[in-house]
Amino acid sequence: MRVCLVFNPSAGTAERVKDFLVHLTGKDRWEIRVPSDDAALRELADEIREGEYDRVAVGGGDGSINRIVQALAPDFPETPISVLPFGTGNDLARSLGYSANEMEEALRCTLEGATVRIDVVRWHGGDEDGWCVNVANGGFGGRVARDVTSDDKGRWGQLAYWTTGLGAVVEADGYEVRLEIDGETTDERVAGLAVANGRYVGGGFPIAREALLDDGLLHVTAVRALPRLELLATGMNYLLGRNGSDEVRTYTGRSVSVTSVPDLPFSIDGEAVQEFDAHFEVLERVLHVVRGPGEAALVEDREARERKRQEQREKAEQEESEGEEAEEKEAEEKAESGGAAADGGHGGEVTAR
Repeated sequence: MRVCLVFNPSAGTAERVKDFLVHLTGKDRWEIRVPSDDAALRELADEIREGEYDRVAVGGGDGSINRIVQALAPDFPETPISVLPFGTGNDLARSLGYSANEMEEALRCTLEGATVRIDVVRWHGGDEDGWCVNVANGGFGGRVARDVTSDDKGRWGQLAYWTTGLGAVVEADGYEVRLEIDGETTDERVAGLAVANGRYVGGGFPIAREALLDDGLLHVTAVRALPRLELLATGMNYLLGRNGSDEVRTYTGRSVSVTSVPDLPFSIDGEAVQEFDAHFEVLERVLHVVRGPGEAALVEDREARERKRQEQREKAEQEESEGEEAEEKEAEEKAESGGAAADGGHGGEVTAR
């Protein structure tokens, strides 16, 4: 198997990739590529499409994954893409069932892991357009991506998103947003808005708990504009799975258009872009990827989880039914025993007379 390992030198992963290489066996199967600019990345994308490699492993975070996807689109190859979660957020990796920082696990999955096809999101906004694999995050989420620095991420890791996020909540503005989802229009006043393919943003925040990477749907989460402390409490409740429908609204659809006053600041897969009105459309199961070993945000995993829950329910019902039958049988036996004893006592009394 010939594997191409790609990483972005500006993503701060060089030292980690060196550590990763220590774990490699059969190093002649690996070709290390560090595209220095867009031209080099396009050249690599052409090689991938032409079948030069059996698998491509991208070392980095969501931004690094997005960069290779931008180069491959729209003619996505059959060659599976593996995610090596060496970045800061690693949110797409989470949705694919990977554990952060597990180099040996990532290596094993790259070489032997099962492959799946996931959705990709095409977006247009202002004078920009592109592709999104994980989440387009607008409002205070977009401000976090804009304000967090490389130094912050290098120093604090995932905490950089959370500390910057606290500042963004304190300064959160309200946006008058009109959503058009599959032709249906709704108006919201929001502090934040996410159009999600994956489940997580900002280093593990579950922005779209029900999202699946291969369900052909966009999952929209709209967080209402609230007073600062209420907004912070809403975020904590949502993190703990206790969101109220009045504070956080969710929608699904295949296409989503967003218009806002003022314009929403957006991030795409963690990278800040312009403030704009935007249109998003899902392309179903066009990207071939290697899944991780854990539970993933995939249709097959959801179905397996539902089957397991159904089996557990059926087992519990069967045990409950068997318990009730045993109790009934025991009660009948006691009743029969009691009746026999009563008959025996009466007979003895007659004999005595």
